[in-house]
Amino acid sequence: MLLTVIRMARRNVFDSLEPTREPRWYVVRGMHGELLEARALPAGIDLKRVLVAAMLEWIDAGWSLGEFSSACATFFCDRPPERRMVSIDPTDPHDVPPYGAAHLGACPSCGD
Repeated sequence: MLLTVIRMARRNVFDSLEPTREPRWYVVRGMHGELLEARALPAGIDLKRVLVAAMLEWIDAGWSLGEFSSACATFFCDRPPERRMVSIDPTDPHDVPPYGAAHLGACPSCGD
C-alpha cells in the first residue's frame, strides 16, 4: 500500500511589524482621516514595542482603546466625542494624498 503525503502550501503572511531597515512613520489621524501627528521612526527600531508603548501611552492619557490589528500595525482609541487612529505606516503621510474628507479642509466655493 502506497501512502501519499499531501503537503499543504503554506501562505506567506506579511507582518507589518517585522524588523526592517526601511523607513516607518508613527501616524495619528482624526475621525475624518485628517493628519494630526506624524513622526519618522529610527531605522531598525522594534516596531512591536513602538505599537504597544503607544497603546499604553494613549490609555494612560485617558483614552479608551478600541479595535486593533498587529497585522495592519493600527489601533483605534476614543475619548468622547473624539476618536483617533494610530498606525505605523511604511510611507510618509505627508507624501500620500489624504483619504476620506480630510483633504476638504475648507469650503471649495468660498475660497477659504
